[in-house]
Amino acid sequence: MGYTSILFMAIGIAGARGFIGSYLSRHVLRACRDSVRLLVRNTSNYESPPGVEVLQGDLMSRLDCERFARNLDVIYYLAHTNTPVNSDLDLPSDALVNLVPLLNLIESVRKLGTKPHIVYFSSGGAVYAPRPDRVPYKETDPCGPTSSYGIQKLAAEAYLQLAASKCFLTATILRIGNVYGIPLSRFRTQGLIGVAVTCIAQNLPVRVFGNPGNVRDYIHIDDLSELVLRASAPRQPFTIVNVGSGTGHSVLDILRIIKEIWGHPFNTHFDQDYGAGLIDWVVLDNGKARQDYGWSPSVDVGSGISRMLSGFMETTDRSASGRV
Repeated sequence: MGYTSILFMAIGIAGARGFIGSYLSRHVLRACRDSVRLLVRNTSNYESPPGVEVLQGDLMSRLDCERFARNLDVIYYLAHTNTPVNSDLDLPSDALVNLVPLLNLIESVRKLGTKPHIVYFSSGGAVYAPRPDRVPYKETDPCGPTSSYGIQKLAAEAYLQLAASKCFLTATILRIGNVYGIPLSRFRTQGLIGVAVTCIAQNLPVRVFGNPGNVRDYIHIDDLSELVLRASAPRQPFTIVNVGSGTGHSVLDILRIIKEIWGHPFNTHFDQDYGAGLIDWVVLDNGKARQDYGWSPSVDVGSGISRMLSGFMETTDRSASGRV
C-alpha cells in the first residue's frame, strides 16, 4: 500500500506542535497530494512546514473544531497534555483538558455530517492491564490502566467507538509503544531515548523515572509514521491496532545501548518515587498491523539510537581532536 492510500485525501492534524505531530506533519506532506491542515493553538515561534494550511484555534472551542474539521477526509488526533508519571496530580483538570477537546471534535463532525476517518493516537503502554505471564499484548487483551493518563486514553477510545457505531465517523485506534527517533527536551517526563540523547549531548545527567527494570516496547518514529499513512483509509468502522516492535527492552537495557554507541561515560539520576506506579512490563504483539496493513517495523533500537547519536558523536570527536 504505502503512500498511495492518502495521495488524494484532505488531512487534518490536531496536536501538530508535539514531538510526534511535528514530525508526522512533514512525513504526511511528502505523501499527500491534496491538502494538509494543522490546528495550532499558539502560533508564536511556530514555523509550519511549507505547503500546509495552519489554522489557529483551540479544541476547547466548538466553533474552532468545526472550522478545523470542515471538508477533511482524515483527522490525525494527537492532542494530549500529560504523561503517565504526572497525570494523577489533578484528576478533574486531566479530564477537562484531555477528554473535552476530543468530545468537542466528535460533536463538531456530527454536526457537519462529513463522516471523516479519525486516526487516534492512544497508548500501548498505559491502557492494558498488568500481566505476569510476559506474553506480548494483543488488541483483544483486557485493559486496566494504572494511571489517569491510561484511563483518559481508554475513555477516548470508547467515545470514538460510540461515535463510529452512530455513523458520525470511522476510527482507527493506534495503541503505540514508546516512540523515539529525535532528540527531545531534557525537561520532558516522557520519551526516555530522546531525552537521554539530549542530556548526554549536553553533558547533563540522564533522569530516569520509576523502576529502571521496567520493560517497554520502543518503536521508531519513521516506522510509526509509515503505519499512520497506511491506517488513513478505514478498513472497518472502528478498529484497534497495536504499533510496536514486538520486542521489549528495560530502561537499563536502553541506557546500556546508548552508552555502548556513545562511547563516553555519562551520569544517570534514578528517581524511583516519581513514576513508581508505572506498569512494569509492556510489549506489544504487532501481528494485526502486519496482517491487515502489510506493515512491519524496519528500525531496531540499536540502529535507531545510533542514527540519533551520529551527529553528536561527530561533533564530540572533532572537539576532542581540536578540529571544531
